Amino acid sequence: ASLACDVPLPRRAELISIESSDLQADPANPSVMVLTATLRNRAAFAQSHPSLELTLTDSQDQPLARRVLAVQDYLERSTSLDVGFPGNSELPVKVYMEALSLKATGYRLYLFFP
Repeated sequence: ASLACDVPLPRRAELISIESSDLQADPANPSVMVLTATLRNRAAFAQSHPSLELTLTDSQDQPLARRVLAVQDYLERSTSLDVGFPGNSELPVKVYMEALSLKATGYRLYLFFP
């Protein structure tokens, strides 16, 4: 701080994984889809939160729509971004999106650092 420099947290994508994910219609509102996932930081140190790329696909696995989710899109508002993704921990993700008109039958989810 005294040198007016920012040192970002590490970005080791190979040490972060998507442990599970699911995309379903919201039972309370069928026009809304709910993406749930669990991210795991296998590193022994805190890292930056990755971005997530969600691709909705048709029955032939062809892309219908693609959206990049930044950390602000999937992290709870009460969570501080300053501390990063703690080492040896899991992070639950839940994102609501309106996508009824797309008629998607599948999806792909990737994590990356921009």
